[in-house]
Amino acid sequence: MEVTLEIKGENAFSILETLKSIKGVKIKNIDQLKEQYLNELANAYKETELAEKGKLNLKRFEDLVDEI
Repeated sequence: MEVTLEIKGENAFSILETLKSIKGVKIKNIDQLKEQYLNELANAYKETELAEKGKLNLKRFEDLVDEI
């Protein structure tokens, strides 16, 4: 049986590590997911720094809500 989980939040990787330790459970691409998460976090940090320096214009909250 194949099950797909969507785990949000800081506990995702610890939950995946726990599942990986259970016999018969196979986790696919956990290292790739970690790398992607860290890259996205680094990019978000860089964007924040650029926005604080005035080099990047961020969308207003109201504009984001209007898009929905």
